[in-house]
Amino acid sequence: MKSKQQIGREYRAKTLKFLARVGYATTRQIAMAVLGSCDMSGRKMAGRTIRSLFALGYLVKKRDGDSVAGEMMLALNRAGVAALAELVEMPHGRAHARDWLRHAHKHRTACNSVYAAVTRGLDEDIGWSELEIRAGSAPANLSAFSYSDDDGINLQKIPDLLLHGFAGPIWVEVENGWRGARDMQKLVWFLRSIFEHPAPLIDKVWFVVTATGAKTIGKRLHAALTHGPESGYPRQIRELDARILSERLAIFQLDADLLELTRLALQQD
Repeated sequence: MKSKQQIGREYRAKTLKFLARVGYATTRQIAMAVLGSCDMSGRKMAGRTIRSLFALGYLVKKRDGDSVAGEMMLALNRAGVAALAELVEMPHGRAHARDWLRHAHKHRTACNSVYAAVTRGLDEDIGWSELEIRAGSAPANLSAFSYSDDDGINLQKIPDLLLHGFAGPIWVEVENGWRGARDMQKLVWFLRSIFEHPAPLIDKVWFVVTATGAKTIGKRLHAALTHGPESGYPRQIRELDARILSERLAIFQLDADLLELTRLALQQD
């Protein structure tokens, strides 16, 4: 049986590695990613780990100005990065994460919450965070996908997260706001382009709702990809869109308090 000291060391190491991968995180995110639980007990245990890392001089902090509660956000300083030197490499080879913390923004924070929700205390590598993708740490053929609109204009899409799935990579779109009509149309072009191939680069696309304004994304995708014979779309497009709906998409809702994912029906509001 492990001693409390051993468990404490493991929690500290996992916390440092998680912070290195996402750039910065809240206590809630650390509790879910490291301990697999974001309830009161998990947050208390995460708080003890964080206090011990502060005592070692490994962390810096700031308040989240975008949240109502002003939750504390934490990142590695130079000493924290040095302590991790043999365990994980910082994106861009950074010596500290102060700049990421200083310029923390709502979308990355939401992506980090989803990454923590999927990690949920697991020891294995689940994929790449938003920060790692932007830093070029993920495979180049998955980090950006080039496609064309109906007029042949080249477009590019970058995933918010990339996960290891049972049947292949999972592309994650973190929905933290309303998508306009043009953005929805670009999304449909992207889905058709990536899934029209017999052996696509990715297996699934997940949409994770993290804000009220994005709650209808499943219903809107269902409407955009559902066509009757009278729609005017060629048979090949109708069949492709039907396969995308039935085989390739999943919609999830993130619980902002517990950081747990719940799968939703595509047509659900």
